[in-house]
Amino acid sequence: MGDSESSWSSTVINEQLRKRLESHKSAKVTNLDSQPCIAVNMPSGKNLTFDGEAGDNFGGLNNGTNIVLNGDTGRFVGNGMCKGEIIVNGNCDDGVGHCLSGGTVVIQGSVEGNAGPSMKGGDLIISGNVQGDLATCMSGGNLIVCGDVRGDIGRMMSGGRAFISGEFDDNGTLETKNIAPTDWKAIQKTLRDYGVDPTGLNFKTVSGKFKHKKQQKIKVEDSSITDTLMLVYAQLSRRPRTVNLDDLDFSLSIGNNKEQPLNLTIPLLWTGDNAPIYSIWGINGKFPNNLDSANMAIIDLSATEINRRLDMKRPTDLAFVVELIRQSTAKRIPIMVRLGAGDVENDLKIIAKSGAEGAILTSREMPIEAAVTAARNCREKLTVLASCQTLDYEMAAKLMALGASGLFFEGECTNENLKAFGTNLSKTIGSLGIGNIQDLSPENLRTNNQNTAAMTGVPIAGYDSVLPMWRH
Repeated sequence: MGDSESSWSSTVINEQLRKRLESHKSAKVTNLDSQPCIAVNMPSGKNLTFDGEAGDNFGGLNNGTNIVLNGDTGRFVGNGMCKGEIIVNGNCDDGVGHCLSGGTVVIQGSVEGNAGPSMKGGDLIISGNVQGDLATCMSGGNLIVCGDVRGDIGRMMSGGRAFISGEFDDNGTLETKNIAPTDWKAIQKTLRDYGVDPTGLNFKTVSGKFKHKKQQKIKVEDSSITDTLMLVYAQLSRRPRTVNLDDLDFSLSIGNNKEQPLNLTIPLLWTGDNAPIYSIWGINGKFPNNLDSANMAIIDLSATEINRRLDMKRPTDLAFVVELIRQSTAKRIPIMVRLGAGDVENDLKIIAKSGAEGAILTSREMPIEAAVTAARNCREKLTVLASCQTLDYEMAAKLMALGASGLFFEGECTNENLKAFGTNLSKTIGSLGIGNIQDLSPENLRTNNQNTAAMTGVPIAGYDSVLPMWRH
């Protein structure tokens, strides 16, 4: 790779690296020019060297590669990393070590923002200062800071240890003490191994006192108004269709632009017998180890012990998380975002701009029917799946008529149940006079409830027309 790399995209650089590492143990890139998501999820046991400036998520999802950057880098170095080594001979921006669960990240400079958010394990070594917060939501691993920490330390820190040599604000949520001799000996060796002189450094050991409350698993039924909706079966104005007699297409393909799109014979994602493999990355969670074998990646925004990702400070940051997974899989599989139904239309616009293939909508207070109605205008751009707790073929038909592309079943499903669901769904949709699920619309429904009509745009039975606010 030569001087022309400054204009190369992340995709081209990562593709060239993977190609070279098929037959070589190492590779070098010069003139790196702030591209995001470089050297993510590279082959284990290989050595990579970069000269220049890296963008966000440098070395993300590292699973055993040894990476050196001679230069500065952007946010979230080593995001989701579980093995390997990253050495940055320069400074970095916010969020280094987010969701780090193993391996070692070394910053031979200062961190301009936060360090070690949601850290689960591994080692993060910073030879300079940390301008932002340290160890927010940390639950494991070791964090070594040779300089000062300007921001808060250990907010919601429940595990792991931070060793700080410089000045910091000791608050009431921390347990601070002089470093133990065995720890000091180990830190001296570690710093020398990475070219940092420990002479004159005087470390304090900092740990958090925060105790997470055990979350009780309470089964909450989806909010639904399906009982107020009726399917309109075809008679004369539309010809009913019959399985085995007429052409019926109820398949769903997710990620047609991917190397391995997920092709389903019926519009349902499930877990259980012969189900697709999902690589699900939840909030404040360790990145799953099955990405290379997965059929789909899911960025799960459902609340855990916290209700937001610490590598997403603004809506547009979703695009960087999507790009991290996209580059990590070499665009192999589709990426979906799982989120609760709220400001659905605006949230889906952000997802569409992020480059993800679609969304999985869950609902607790807002009826799921209202959520997919709000998603109706996005169905051409995104795959929109409605989460469901029960495998109900009539409800599935109603949800798809309202705007869903298909369903994501939250429970376990056997081959027998899956076959029965597919058969009944095909019969039901065929009896509506529909030969392709993409042709389902609110016209295939009626409601006996004026509130439902106002919420969904479904015609009122008898009146056989939508309410005035839907006539546009």
